[in-house]
Amino acid sequence: MRLFFLLILIANIALLAYGQGFFGPPPSESGRTPQPFQQSHQTAVTLGAPRATIQAAPQQP
Repeated sequence: MRLFFLLILIANIALLAYGQGFFGPPPSESGRTPQPFQQSHQTAVTLGAPRATIQAAPQQP
């Protein structure tokens, strides 16, 4: 009975890994070509210097 349970468990894990794409592209992606992400307003995004982080107040006993 333990052997049967372990075989079912291993088969279930293998099927999950196959469906998630651990062994290559997942089956749900067959026939699809990946498309790059296209931004509509690329100049609207600007990056600045990071803000200073606020230090946590020391805990009082």
